[in-house]
Amino acid sequence: MIFILKSTGIKVVIESHHIKKMERLIKTAGLNETGGIILGSYPDFTTAEVSEILGPPSDSRAGRYWFERGIKGLKSILNAAWNQNQYYLGEWHFHPNGTVEPSPQDFQQMKKISKSEKYYCPEPLMIIIAGNFQNYILGVYITDRKLNKTFQLAEYTEEVK
Repeated sequence: MIFILKSTGIKVVIESHHIKKMERLIKTAGLNETGGIILGSYPDFTTAEVSEILGPPSDSRAGRYWFERGIKGLKSILNAAWNQNQYYLGEWHFHPNGTVEPSPQDFQQMKKISKSEKYYCPEPLMIIIAGNFQNYILGVYITDRKLNKTFQLAEYTEEVK
């Protein structure tokens, strides 16, 4: 799938096997929220290609209407990814039987990440899955540090050449 912010031409490419992995992870979570991080690369200045979806680290905490991603083991994963020209692109999480609209906490988290020196990610992505593992929709968002604003990308439906 390709998602695009038409006003800027920014694209996010997510292959179907990454979506299938999120399906498996949300099935395991049941009625609780879950999530993890997104790794990938930037083949050009306007495209982010997702290369890996990671599930919640073992120290993550979750409930019916909240999720706190842990950090256990991420430093070594991120260092290994960096050495292979794969980078932290952002976060994903699941709103069980909810909407793809980011919560106030989601917006705060993305703005914090965009401004943080430790993430090296001035324009983090957020993928929100809403519904359940059998029937869901995806919302893809990007936060612009300079504008201090989050934008939703639309699914790109035109033929890709």
